[in-house]
Amino acid sequence: MARRILALIAFFCSLPASADQEQVLRTRQFAYPTSLVGDMGPNVAPIVSIAPSLDSSRAYLLDISEAEILGRTEKPVRDAWDRVRNGFALAPLKTSLVAEREQWYRQRKDLVLAISQKARRYLHHIVEAVEARGLPTEIALLPFVESGFEPLALSSAQAAGLWQFIPGTAQRYRLPLNEHYDARRDIVASTEAALNYLEFLYGLFQDWHLAFAAYNWGEEAVQRAIQRNQARGLPTDYESLIMPEETRLYVPKLMAIRNIVADPDHHGIVLADIDNAPYFSRVEVAHELDAQSVARMAGLSVAEVLALNPSHKSQNISGRGKPAVLLPSDRVAEFSTRLSVLPVKVKAVGKRPALPKAVIGLRQTAGMAL
Repeated sequence: MARRILALIAFFCSLPASADQEQVLRTRQFAYPTSLVGDMGPNVAPIVSIAPSLDSSRAYLLDISEAEILGRTEKPVRDAWDRVRNGFALAPLKTSLVAEREQWYRQRKDLVLAISQKARRYLHHIVEAVEARGLPTEIALLPFVESGFEPLALSSAQAAGLWQFIPGTAQRYRLPLNEHYDARRDIVASTEAALNYLEFLYGLFQDWHLAFAAYNWGEEAVQRAIQRNQARGLPTDYESLIMPEETRLYVPKLMAIRNIVADPDHHGIVLADIDNAPYFSRVEVAHELDAQSVARMAGLSVAEVLALNPSHKSQNISGRGKPAVLLPSDRVAEFSTRLSVLPVKVKAVGKRPALPKAVIGLRQTAGMAL
């Protein structure tokens, strides 16, 4: 029986796999049950090591999960940070710059905690958007480096929002910018645009480190740096390119944050608790409402309303074709209830309709005030 099992394993592991399917497994060992060892004969070892190449469709032969084939095992998801950790996919960047950035953040634990508290509003949405595209979840940490998860952030180069779009790139990725509305600060719109841009950059360079460098420096600048190295017969990976100081530190910053999120206890850093659930929901509002009215109807502070709806340059955040209002998910029901009776209140305080002349005459005759 045991020999038959080994023969089957050897046969199926010897089947050719297509190049795109083939995965190299780590060496696995298993021991046959004691009850079978005596029947196996002297030439078959009771402990077997296997390091075959096979595709995931044949993993069941060795009772190996697809996660093990890919060399990773997902951990249980307790919060949004776990979702981020489970999706990490970038190759490690083990340089002195990463170590320096890790040390820099360890010396500023309060800053890391404060930024993670701001991320509480946005991280779940960003992770879901990243996962939906099958992208590395390190991308969800990019606003940590770009803006500190502050949607009102504005750089000296006029880059704005969580994802720090400059006006030219915003226009290219259809983020409207006018006197009333700045879509670079729109949480939903800017996230979609950033992921579109990052997908384009990865398609161009086929390397995430270079894609991130291009996000910071511009794809044309990175292409020129690659061409210079090619002309000199030098490597063209991220670490080999000559680039400005800001870009040279950009990926190490991201990778340092990635390493801290991967194991905050190791770094002695506390991250804010972020539930694995949507923080906000979209509510379509046809009426013109200012931030104070929305806050009053939802039972929120004005600051919280503006933190979720920062793209408007005036206090008016709904009506006349404006985007849906974002509200904390647990406040939507109360807001919607109050919104449903709003038209009645508007009519009650609005301009009185003109009365027929006959009614006016009757009121005047009776001495009634109009």
